Amino acid sequence: MHKLLIFIIITTVIFSWSCKKEPKVITVTGHISKINSNDNISGAHVYLDSKQIIDGVYNSNFNNIANVETNSDGNYSFEIEQSNTEIYRFRVIKNSYFEIEETVAVEELEENETYNKDFNLTGESWINLKVNNTMPQSTNDEIDYRYININVEGLDCCNNETTIGIGAEYSEDKLCRTQSDDWIKLEWVVKKNGGQIYHKDSIFTTFGQTIIYNINY
Repeated sequence: MHKLLIFIIITTVIFSWSCKKEPKVITVTGHISKINSNDNISGAHVYLDSKQIIDGVYNSNFNNIANVETNSDGNYSFEIEQSNTEIYRFRVIKNSYFEIEETVAVEELEENETYNKDFNLTGESWINLKVNNTMPQSTNDEIDYRYININVEGLDCCNNETTIGIGAEYSEDKLCRTQSDDWIKLEWVVKKNGGQIYHKDSIFTTFGQTIIYNINY
């Protein structure tokens, strides 16, 4: 009887092991290129994060589950195991480019055994805008100026908000980050002695460079 009981226990354990389902393995691939030119970007860091339910407990924070660098052709590839996940998030980071974050639904990423995700990164440039009232008329002199077509966001970024400068000695020196390889449109209105004059111009931003632009009014 004792031997029979041991045999039943061992058989049950072996059977449960043999019936255990192996997790599905998903191969994630993609290509990273520069927006507009489609040049390959090597050495870009690609991260995949997820929010998971572990042992019945939901973790509301994203945790990194995979990260790789793109090769010389701008390609990347890694494998993950299917898990109890609520949502995935990609992050792509490369010096002198704007970071990308994008969430992906579980159903989309886990639908097949392979998943492809390409990204286009926006290059970074800087504009050093120098504004000076070089022909003052009165303390009521005013200049209103702004960029028109900034399409990036982040730390130290340019924006499309209007700056208002008032005074006979108004002077401003602004350095900000913006998209590269693009014509950035700038407009300003000068108000002096009861009249006003509208101006506009475009600044071409070269990748990785700082462009100095002067407004003397």
